[in-house]
Amino acid sequence: MAQPSLLQYEAPFQIYGLSFSNSPLNPLRTALTSYAAGPSNKLSVLDTLHPFSSSSSSHAQAQLPSGAPQHFYQQASHGLMFPATKVGWEPAESVVHAGREEEGGRGELLATTGDVLRIWEVGLDWSEERGRGFVGRSNGYNGQGQGQGQGQSQPQGHALSTRSVLTNSKSPAMSLPPITSFSWNPSSPNNIVTCSIDTTATLWDINTSQALTQLIAHDRAVYDLSWLPRSADIFVSVGADGSLRAFDLRTLEHSTILYESSSETPLARIAFSNREQHMLACFGMEDNKVLILDMRSPGHPVAELVGHQGPLNAIAWGSGGDGKGDTGGGYLASCSDDAQLLIYDMTSPLPSSSRPPSTQPTQSKSSQPKQSSLKPNNHTHTILSPSASPNFLPSRDNSPALLPASMRGDGSRSRLSNTSGDDRGGTPDGGANSASAEAAVEIMPARAWAAEGGINNLAFDREGEWLGCVSGNRLSVLRV
Repeated sequence: MAQPSLLQYEAPFQIYGLSFSNSPLNPLRTALTSYAAGPSNKLSVLDTLHPFSSSSSSHAQAQLPSGAPQHFYQQASHGLMFPATKVGWEPAESVVHAGREEEGGRGELLATTGDVLRIWEVGLDWSEERGRGFVGRSNGYNGQGQGQGQGQSQPQGHALSTRSVLTNSKSPAMSLPPITSFSWNPSSPNNIVTCSIDTTATLWDINTSQALTQLIAHDRAVYDLSWLPRSADIFVSVGADGSLRAFDLRTLEHSTILYESSSETPLARIAFSNREQHMLACFGMEDNKVLILDMRSPGHPVAELVGHQGPLNAIAWGSGGDGKGDTGGGYLASCSDDAQLLIYDMTSPLPSSSRPPSTQPTQSKSSQPKQSSLKPNNHTHTILSPSASPNFLPSRDNSPALLPASMRGDGSRSRLSNTSGDDRGGTPDGGANSASAEAAVEIMPARAWAAEGGINNLAFDREGEWLGCVSGNRLSVLRV
């Protein structure tokens, strides 16, 4: 039976985090996290039901309130003290070396950030009394006892367990500065880099559960970061100071400021193209357009993706292009408080008028990130700024903001003085957005989909064939 073009799941909580597995064995295995003000948050792992036929007797007992079939069942879940700011599965390069559980291998790993960095393992439940303490028993779709239907295979029981908790502080979780995001390195899967509202970025070795290095990355809170594709050393971050900065672990004496927003508008999210290493996208807090930047020509965007009528919440790159010759960055999706999911076709090169004048990095602005006193194999953590309460209320009533409010820096901290003396040159007037820079090309969406309410997050699957988004307590997964 062919798969439908829209898969849906109704969660018993408001959804914020979303990520698809990178395992070829479980291509639509999904991790969801909740957004709740109290300590009743959840991490849930789902997988698809088979077959997908809406006429199957099994689907008659698993439906959405609208009467549409429920296409996912919950394999396992675990409680969280605070909302997770991000959830993500281990890279595909790591999965292939894990082996099959039935043959002695381990389960799949995923990570969450919030108060700390947690590594989880999703594995088969080998206990004699399968399902004790876990959802996803063999006799139901959603842990509520609905049957599978006569003659159909049963979902196998799974368990979700904490593998490690990574923190370089002995302080209670309530007093830790919230971690806003993380990025798992595909080229070096034992390394994860995290960022925090306390202005720092921290590199972790998850095999040893040790912090390898920590540095002051921005002048204010750091909201997001991402590894450069196919690199084990370079990552890029954005933050409340409105800058987009690149760091090289081999030369941490300097960072490169690739872009600065006008009036220091905070930059909220960043995402690299899966096809073109030099192309990346970002957007500003409360902004409704996506900026496309080319690392070969830093300082100004080469394209602006327009079409949203409300503040953006998330962006993600999918696949696209034949990979031969001069191609674009692939498909890019964005979601917003305006309830729209927009897909932009970036599979072809940008018009020549917006192409960078040089394919080599220019002499851009540099800053001196200050390494903290943290040493390898040392669990002590020097708090570089006052800790923040993890229980702020959201700023909007209808949906969580770009970061759950409990994890958002309010920008009220004193700016850290830069003792290195940043070179704010780069453009004739000393700013990143020189009037002499060529105007960015404006791109409209190629496809659109509307939800019933604001869309909080989105993600592509590993192959870029499916695009998932969350709105309220509903997960919708669309065939691209």
